[in-house]
Amino acid sequence: MTEYEMLRIIDFLNDLNGPFSAVVAESRGDPVFALTLSLMQAHLTGRDITKSALAESGGVPFVTAMRHVSQMIEDGNIVLDPRTATGRSFYVRPSEKLQERFMAYCRSVKAVIGRTFGTINSDEDVDGFYFGGSNFSRVVIPPPRLQSHHVSGGKELRFLFRKDNYFEALRNTWADLRANIGSIQNVDLLPLPQLYDRIIENGQRKSSEFDVICVNKPWVGDLVDRGLVRPLDELIAGSRIQPLDFSPMVWDSGGWQGTQYGVPIYTTVELFLARQDIFERAGHPYPRTFDQVIDAARALQRPSEGLYGVAWNAAEGMPIASTFMVLLGSCNAACLNLPRRRIHMPMHDLVSDKLRGQVLTDQAFEVLDYMHRLVDVSEPNILEMDWDRRVEALLTGKAVMGYCWSMHAALMEYHVKSVVSRRMRYLEQPKGKAGMHANPVGGFHLMIPTNLDEDRVALAFDAISWMCSPEVMKEHVSEGFPVAPRFSVAADPEAAASSPVMGVVARLLKSNSVCTWSRPAVPEYHGIEAVLGREIHAALRGDITDREALERAQRAIDGLLSTRPAAAESYA
Repeated sequence: MTEYEMLRIIDFLNDLNGPFSAVVAESRGDPVFALTLSLMQAHLTGRDITKSALAESGGVPFVTAMRHVSQMIEDGNIVLDPRTATGRSFYVRPSEKLQERFMAYCRSVKAVIGRTFGTINSDEDVDGFYFGGSNFSRVVIPPPRLQSHHVSGGKELRFLFRKDNYFEALRNTWADLRANIGSIQNVDLLPLPQLYDRIIENGQRKSSEFDVICVNKPWVGDLVDRGLVRPLDELIAGSRIQPLDFSPMVWDSGGWQGTQYGVPIYTTVELFLARQDIFERAGHPYPRTFDQVIDAARALQRPSEGLYGVAWNAAEGMPIASTFMVLLGSCNAACLNLPRRRIHMPMHDLVSDKLRGQVLTDQAFEVLDYMHRLVDVSEPNILEMDWDRRVEALLTGKAVMGYCWSMHAALMEYHVKSVVSRRMRYLEQPKGKAGMHANPVGGFHLMIPTNLDEDRVALAFDAISWMCSPEVMKEHVSEGFPVAPRFSVAADPEAAASSPVMGVVARLLKSNSVCTWSRPAVPEYHGIEAVLGREIHAALRGDITDREALERAQRAIDGLLSTRPAAAESYA
């Protein structure tokens, strides 16, 4: 059971007790029960609470409530943490024993509700559904075919998604007891590197294990080239999906050579985050260039207190390769010799037999120099930091600044354990010496594997249509996720007001301050990523010089591209 579900259940239990006060006016309820709910709520949200503050939530006279609190301490249900150095005042928190028992209690409550609604048959199935969103009265009704398929007992749909906050929320929407169309077990969530490997492995099976998969934007050309994803044009034409409701840049990134293979599920822009409270207290300007980032980090970090300058992806493989390509974009350069004549051009129009690597350049040396300096103002294990560890560092206040995708940036404001809520400033990416604020656009598409059994294709597309619908997207944006690949959702005032990150993303998109070419979705992308992930990391470890790393990367990327068949006549 997730922390979010436990908080929902606490809200539900508090609301449930309210109506009884109108039946017996003098009823004060169970003070220990009320105290436990308040204590657990404070613990789950990371909020410090004193004995007196806890006692005030007991619903009984203060002296009586304090007596109950003291008894809970004596019984080992409450632990005291010193509030000051003198040890004369304390915060209270639930003991491990109470936490375990309360979680078991919440599971029991959830099971009772699940059985009442007919969502589960036994307590063993309690993890198969999600206990509602924050607005329990609002549910997005799934298509009738999905509902009837579930009711008839047909083979449940299976999904392969990335393990991140949006897809976790989407899984919970699918398994929501109000929709009653599936269970949490229907969805596999994997980190990005493992997700790619699983998609390739699934494509080699005679029959696909999954009905719907999510595909990272730069992988589209690769998977189409391998023949692992199914064209969707006919299905889209017969559906309610309107391509014109999506940004052309976003919609086209799910297609290849005039054929659409995916429907955008979310769009994300990588931003630069800075602790507003630290910058304002020091009177330090926000950085707009590489050099200013380093200057700010040196001035504001406090390593002895566990506060470091910058959090960024530097782990070997996909993380550091992505960082290198994104920073190269901030120097107005790309890892390939892509022509950039227009604001937007579909990537398949740029693929050619003349495509070559472009990493042995002044801009690439500038990026590596910046990365070396970043290492000096980052946590000691920075060369092991991936997406999750980067988010963790920012979320827990261990970094003054950091690079972060807007999807993950939403966690800064809404995660129950965030210590930086309303303390973050969301900025454009700093640029190189002769560069630009090139904020990369990323995101995922929902696709259907080529080897999915034909009798399941229509049902799989129904699921895609529902998950990518304006209604579901608005529901998630209202929960704080800055997705909005659809114009109709981005323009919704309620959705736009729900997230401080969304306004920044919308402004960058409107001003064309984003780029799609820094991580080019060519068929060789995975190979290019592997090369850069290996060589750039070796340079930062000090195993080879920067020049050796870039020369080796240039040769390897040219080797990958020189074997490709011509995909276009010429782009000259």
